[in-house]
Amino acid sequence: MLGVKNPLPGVVYPTQEALERYFVNGPLQEETLAEGMMAAMAKWPDRTAISSPEGEITYAQLDHDSDCFAGALMDMGLQPQDRVVFQVVNSIEIVVAVIACWKADLIPLCTLAAHRDSEISYLANHSGAKAHFVGIEERFDFVDFAKQIAAKTPSMEHLVIVRGEGPEDIPNMAKLIASQDREAARARIDSIERDPFQVAAFQLSGGTTSISKIIPRMSNEYIYNMRATGEWLDYNENTVTFMPLQTIHNAAMACVVFPVLLFGGEAVVTAVVEPMTVFQLIQQRKPTYLGMMPAALSGIQKSGAKDMLPLAQVDGIISTAAARQSEAVLGAKGIHLFGMTEGLICFAKPTDPEEARFNTIGRPVSEWDEVRIVEPGTERELPPGETGEMISRGPYTFFGYYDSEERNREAFTSDGFYRSGDLMAARIIDGDTYYSFEGRLKDVVSRGGEKINCEEVERVAARHPGVGDIMIVAMPDPDYEERACAFVIPAGNAPVPDVKELMEFLVEEGLAKYKCPERIEVIEAYPLTASGKPSKPLLRAQITETLEREAKENAIA
Repeated sequence: MLGVKNPLPGVVYPTQEALERYFVNGPLQEETLAEGMMAAMAKWPDRTAISSPEGEITYAQLDHDSDCFAGALMDMGLQPQDRVVFQVVNSIEIVVAVIACWKADLIPLCTLAAHRDSEISYLANHSGAKAHFVGIEERFDFVDFAKQIAAKTPSMEHLVIVRGEGPEDIPNMAKLIASQDREAARARIDSIERDPFQVAAFQLSGGTTSISKIIPRMSNEYIYNMRATGEWLDYNENTVTFMPLQTIHNAAMACVVFPVLLFGGEAVVTAVVEPMTVFQLIQQRKPTYLGMMPAALSGIQKSGAKDMLPLAQVDGIISTAAARQSEAVLGAKGIHLFGMTEGLICFAKPTDPEEARFNTIGRPVSEWDEVRIVEPGTERELPPGETGEMISRGPYTFFGYYDSEERNREAFTSDGFYRSGDLMAARIIDGDTYYSFEGRLKDVVSRGGEKINCEEVERVAARHPGVGDIMIVAMPDPDYEERACAFVIPAGNAPVPDVKELMEFLVEEGLAKYKCPERIEVIEAYPLTASGKPSKPLLRAQITETLEREAKENAIA
C-alpha cells in the first residue's frame, strides 16, 4: 500500500486516492527534505548559503555543522519523529538546527520567538515535545522560560541553547558541534530510514479558531512546495533572497529561505529589522528578491535611503499587499504573495501585467493546485468576478489538523477541498486566471503577516476587572496592513484599561505581545445585525470611518 509506513497518532495522512493522484500520476517523489538539502549542500559546497548581520556560512559548513548537531541530538537519545519546540530568532543557527532535525528525522514544532506561556505550554503538551531549542537574548530570558515550560510538560526531556552560550550546565549548539566526529555523525545520519510520506514539520495555523492548530507537513510534499515556489520565481544559484520574516514561519520556510537553498542561492536572515540594519544588509548582500513591509517602505521614503541602496539587480519586491507602493518607492517590480500554512501558495510574477501584480495575489505556484471560488457555506462554484470563499486542494495542501477531529470535519468539502475562510474572486487578465483578495470569513487580524485570533485575545482580556465585554476587530494600518482595535464595554464603575495597561495584563496572562490590541474604543453597546446580534463588520466600518476622519482632521491641522 502507498503512503506512510508508521503513522503517528493524531496525524491525518493523504488518502489512497490522493496518493494515486499526486504520487503515482503526479509530481510528488520519494524524496525527503533531508535528502534534498544534503544534495544541494554537496552540489554547491563553496557558495554562500546563509548570511546575516553576524556573518555568513557556506553550503559545506552548513552541511558539516548540521551533521554534527544531528549527531549530538541522537547522542542525547532523541529518536525519529520526536518533536522539538523551536523558539529561536532569525539567525544562521536556526537554519543549521532545522536542517539537523531533518537529518536526524526529528520534527521541528515551528513556534515563534514571540510566543509565550499561553501558546508554548499548550503546543508543547499537545504535541508531546521532547526538546526545547532556545537562544540567549537580551530582552527575554528564554532559558528560564523553557525551564518553566518543562516543569509542566511531562514529555519534555531536553533543553538546548541553539544561539549563544548560556549557563554551563545547559548544552549549547556550538559546543555540541565541536564535540562530534563529523564522519561518525554522517554515518549515523545515512543509516536512518527516512519516510518521504512522514511528517517533516509541525507548522502552526493562524489561530482562526482559538489557539493555533498544529499543521503536519509531510517531507515529500513540503519539499515539492519549496521546489514549485523556486521554479515559479526562477530561483537559481545567483538568487539572493531577503525577506525579514520569522525563518521558522511557513512563509519564509516554504517560499524564501529553504527553497533558495535547494537552488544553490543565498538566503539573508536577520533578527534585527530596524532600518539601518536592513539597509546595510541590502547594501552588502544585494538581494535579487526582497521582502518589504509598508513600515520599511515608509522608512526608506522618509530617510531618503533609496539612492543609497543597490536595487538594479532586484527581480521582485515581495509583499502581501504593497506591490504598488513597493514599485513606486523602489522602482523594482512589486509582486504579491499569498500563502496558507495549510498549503496553497500564490504568487504574482515580475513578468505579469501591472493589473495582476497590483490588484491580485497572483496564481498558484503549481499546475496541480486546484482552486475554486464558492458561495460561503456551500460547495456551489461561482463564476469569475463574483466574490466567494476560496477552497483549494493540491499535492502540498494538508489533509487535516493534528489531533483535531472536530475542526477537521468543518475544514474540508465533501471532495477534499480545504475551506480557507478567505473571500476571493477569480479574475481573467490576458487570458490567465488570477485571484483577488476581498476579505475574510475568519475572525482574525493580520498584523504584518502574523495572524491574531480575536476570540483568543477576547477570552483572556475579559478577565480584566475593567472589561465588561470586549470585541476585537481589524483596523486598517499603513505600516502593518492591519492592527487590532478593541471595542470595550466597561465593567460597572471599574476604569477601562488603556492600551498599555491592557497589554501588560495580557502579557502577564501568557499571551504574546504582538497579539495585544493597539487601540481601545470605549462603547456603551455594540451595533447589531438585522437579527439582533453584535456585528463585527459594523465595528470594523466604524473604526475605519474614525481613522479616516482623524486623518482628515490632522491634515487640516
